[in-house]
Amino acid sequence: MKTYTFVSFVFALIFQAGPFVLATEAGALASSTKSFGGYDYPNLYDEAMPMLWASKLVYSFAKLLEAGREGSLDLGDTFPPEVLAAYKDKRLDVRDMEGGNGLPYNKVVEIVVANAENLKEIESEWEYVGNIIQKIQAVEDADKSSDDFFLETFSSIDAATQCVYGVLKDNKNKRVVVVFRGSTDLSTRDWQTNLSAQLEGMKTPKLLKDSLKGKLKKRVLVHRGFYNYIFNNKRAKGDQRYDMILNDIKPFVEQGYKIYVTGHSLGAALSSLLAFKLAGSDKSWIPKPVTCISYASPMVGTDGFRTAFTLLEQMGHIRYLRVNNDADTVPTIPPFSLGLKRRLMKHVGINLRLYDDSFILSHPNSNGWGFVNAVRNSVLKPVWSVLKYHSLQTHEERMNAQKETL
Repeated sequence: MKTYTFVSFVFALIFQAGPFVLATEAGALASSTKSFGGYDYPNLYDEAMPMLWASKLVYSFAKLLEAGREGSLDLGDTFPPEVLAAYKDKRLDVRDMEGGNGLPYNKVVEIVVANAENLKEIESEWEYVGNIIQKIQAVEDADKSSDDFFLETFSSIDAATQCVYGVLKDNKNKRVVVVFRGSTDLSTRDWQTNLSAQLEGMKTPKLLKDSLKGKLKKRVLVHRGFYNYIFNNKRAKGDQRYDMILNDIKPFVEQGYKIYVTGHSLGAALSSLLAFKLAGSDKSWIPKPVTCISYASPMVGTDGFRTAFTLLEQMGHIRYLRVNNDADTVPTIPPFSLGLKRRLMKHVGINLRLYDDSFILSHPNSNGWGFVNAVRNSVLKPVWSVLKYHSLQTHEERMNAQKETL
């Protein structure tokens, strides 16, 4: 039986297997790492699970910082003094700590543990979050000789008007990770962003212009709200998020390191657009391929965006795994754009669709049933069921059930 790591499976799907492949037909995915382009990629499960954990923890860490800034949580005894002096009035930027490595994950754990009792009051899923922290800690503790995981920046102080994201450095796997937070409450522009489903012209990345035809040489059409949140936020004070992210990650993209982008829900949509932009950039310091692993992503662009995205995959510039639970409503919306000229919205990348006891891998998700699924999942499912299937905890439970084959 033929086996695949995620990277080899991507290319098998795009070039050989056709658009739809059942997991049973694809075979079990290899459990060992596989070198590709001089970089060792793990199997699908081992590569995707840390991105899921990061996508969950970004919610909790934002709550912790917000509580500290508001005064409902006293971080004075746990935060390093040099961090404490800045974070209340500025975004958290700890890139200069530990000789330029950032804030070690072990220190982050100390901060969380020291404030555990208070965090239980503001984090409704504290038990699940605590389990994630323990799992990452076990990986970190496997090698006592050095710290492997570091926090570099965390931008949440302007959450009322801009998207929330963090930058992490993983020395163990040689990754620089950008993680976006998903939607929270109405105190932010998250939901306004979600509902701004008109189309926006996004400049075609430079590496694609000569390979596309017609209007696609100049622009692709994407979800306006998602695009503006990163690239053209009129309410931003100072740099756009995209420019900030470039500045945040550039010092840490060392020889042999790769860029990963991840997020859940709204964060997944933002990660898709950022990965597309980075993968198509002609900046020499951005290593290819860029990897994006997202969870429960809504649709972000039209057919032209999918065409350009698939071309980046074929060129070897991007690897995208889009994970979602069956019966989750969010990945089925918006089925079409808003505005005078409505167009069908499309998904991109390899789709890992999770069921209780099975999964399906496919590329691309072009079965034409997006609108039907949106109606079926939103109207015929009770609210508690929709929330359950959108949860990252349910994603993890289903992935754990398929760990041996993923």
